[in-house]
Amino acid sequence: MKPRVLLVDDERVFRVLAEEALSAEGFDVKTAATLARARNELEHSVPDVVVLDRHLPDGEGLDLMRETAQGGSAPLFIVVTAYGDVQNAVEAVRAGAVDYLVKPVQPTDLVMKLRKVLEVRGLRDLLALAKGTPRRPVAAKSAAARLVEGTLERVSQSPLTPVFLVGASGSGKQHAAERLHAMTYPPAGVEAPFVDVNCAALPANLVESELFGHEKGAFTDARGSRRGLIEMADGGTLFLDEVTELPDSSQAKLLKFLDSLRFRRLGGEREYEVRLRVVAATNHDIEELVRAGKFRHDLYHRLSVILVRIPPLLERREDIPELAEFFLQQCAAKVKKRVDGFTPGALNSLLGYAFPGNIRELRNIIERAVILAAQPQIDTPDIVLSERLPSLSHRPPFFGVELKSDGTPPSTHEVERSYVLRVLAHTEGRRVAAAQALGVSYPTFLKRLRSLGIKENE
Repeated sequence: MKPRVLLVDDERVFRVLAEEALSAEGFDVKTAATLARARNELEHSVPDVVVLDRHLPDGEGLDLMRETAQGGSAPLFIVVTAYGDVQNAVEAVRAGAVDYLVKPVQPTDLVMKLRKVLEVRGLRDLLALAKGTPRRPVAAKSAAARLVEGTLERVSQSPLTPVFLVGASGSGKQHAAERLHAMTYPPAGVEAPFVDVNCAALPANLVESELFGHEKGAFTDARGSRRGLIEMADGGTLFLDEVTELPDSSQAKLLKFLDSLRFRRLGGEREYEVRLRVVAATNHDIEELVRAGKFRHDLYHRLSVILVRIPPLLERREDIPELAEFFLQQCAAKVKKRVDGFTPGALNSLLGYAFPGNIRELRNIIERAVILAAQPQIDTPDIVLSERLPSLSHRPPFFGVELKSDGTPPSTHEVERSYVLRVLAHTEGRRVAAAQALGVSYPTFLKRLRSLGIKENE
């Protein structure tokens, strides 16, 4: 998206020359000869930078700067002052201007000054989005994790292609989004914004304002214009976590945006264009939601150009030692405690656990262990596991089915019944998802349930 500049000066020759020079350099320029005209421009949209003459026919330029700074997301100001009037320049900077220029202003000097000021704008946005900074990756050792890594690496070559991440809660969907961002914008994605949006946490009445921004007066509390999260993600990645929680009206507007990457701020008339990748994520059975009419099928197909399934930790057990070591270093640094690693017994405890809460649960277990550890290494007693599911090492040897009293193995029917029940438990009773996991059609799965004697409430 082109940087937007409002040039406010009563000298017509300067306005014409400056507009021509800035437009040639890729800026989107609007001009105003008076404060009244400038106020009118600011009512309709907020530029990135205002180049403001100190003295105008209908008033003092600094008054406009002070008025604009009182509401919403204010632009940055460069004040133009007469030659030798250094005191006025100092006063302007104290009033909030980021820089000043002394007349006569050369177009080349103006271009250089604007590029410098826009770096300040970029730093401001990066600080506001610091929580979205991608983290150091953990090497993938399991086949399931390597498959995801390979898919993300291939997708990274197409920076505008939407990606849909599907996986259980805590399985690492955000980490996958951050990895894709880092691969798309090396090194480590530090030069491009990564905007993390928790759709479930957005109030229904503010979703569109948060995503698309708003203009002054768009609603009762809109005292100033504000850039939305989509605008702040321009040139990078917009991560929509729990996208299925968006209201129907917002789903429709998101679909329209995805088709063209163009949008209008709430209450605005001007259309903006951005270049970014949208990564959506959910821990729900998205296809079931689409069939039930709870998520727009057209939006689902637009978001899932690339659909990536994030495997649960149970399917990538080879990665547990590396992940545990990563979380240990992270937590030890946070609590300022020296912990050097794990004893073999502690590591075996982790490897024998089912991790119903996936990677998030592993991180919590390691943080708790770091705090509890009394020795340089984390030992078995420091590993506190949930009582909800038995550890894998204590499960019956045949897919959850005990040996018969005479020591013989269970029948195929018994093993299959136990396995199907385990898959249903994994999908939290969602039969469509269980059928997909088993690789059979839904009607075939229902017949299988009847033949195995599995009732609806099991």
